[in-house]
Amino acid sequence: MNATQRTPRESRLLAYVAVGALAGAIYVLFDVVSEARIGRGTLTGPLERAHTLIDHTFPIVVGGLLGVSAHYLRLRAKLTAAEEAAARSEGLNMRLQRVERDQAVWVLVAAVLHELHNPLHALGLLLDELSATADPAQREELVARARAQSERALLHLRTLRSMRSTGEPDFVEVQLDRLLRELGDEVALLAEGEGFSVRVECEASVSARADATYVRTIVENLVGNSLRSLRGGIGDHISLRLGKDGGRAVIRVSDNGAPMVVTSAEALFEPLAGSKREGLGLGLPIARALARAMRGDLVVEDLAKKTFRLELPLETGE
Repeated sequence: MNATQRTPRESRLLAYVAVGALAGAIYVLFDVVSEARIGRGTLTGPLERAHTLIDHTFPIVVGGLLGVSAHYLRLRAKLTAAEEAAARSEGLNMRLQRVERDQAVWVLVAAVLHELHNPLHALGLLLDELSATADPAQREELVARARAQSERALLHLRTLRSMRSTGEPDFVEVQLDRLLRELGDEVALLAEGEGFSVRVECEASVSARADATYVRTIVENLVGNSLRSLRGGIGDHISLRLGKDGGRAVIRVSDNGAPMVVTSAEALFEPLAGSKREGLGLGLPIARALARAMRGDLVVEDLAKKTFRLELPLETGE
């Protein structure tokens, strides 16, 4: 290995060895000269006292330095081992996150295909109703509702096209307030047609470092659950609230529909444990996996008030 290939640590070690060797050489030279003059009887005065002092103290100093060096090398070995263990742990965590996300992506594909059944079935019913009515006003309303259901189905297909099975999430700056308002506008027509509303509350402009497709998929899943809840005839609105909390971007999704029938908040995130008649019970587990793949999380903040909390890393500088 030539000098250009040495690491900074190796270069410092060589420098320390060189300085130590030079100090040792100076001591040996001084000792040889001093011993020769002692043999001739010419070493007197300050030089004699200096020789005596150095002769008596130098071994002690060298011994102390050797002890310090041994302790330093031991500490460096422990620190290096700790750094390597931390690097292995971080690598393992990243691989586990990637596995969890990739599994979520594939399950999401199956779930989205399954969820296509709902808007397509509703679209078929609306078309049947449209063919049976002659009232222009009612026909216009049915056409608007049919378009909303069609857009809902297309959203699922766009989600499928945008998902990737390998690699890391596409971390970019995502303007969450804009994303929530766009999503609120898209859902509003469908919600109004069924007798309830969507409320979007943004304290201010908030940007997260995240994957826009993942964020939208998570929020759509939560809104979809709220829509199904409100169709039971209890409640009249869905609330999307955006803010910051503890250095994180926070989206809260809630509704005032029928209460959730679960034994605990964590039970909602157990795969295939959903209580809905339709669906596979995979929406919330997938949503949480996607949130954690973005170094965020999805939790139930208030089970009684049906409030879900999505946390995401803030964009640098927020």
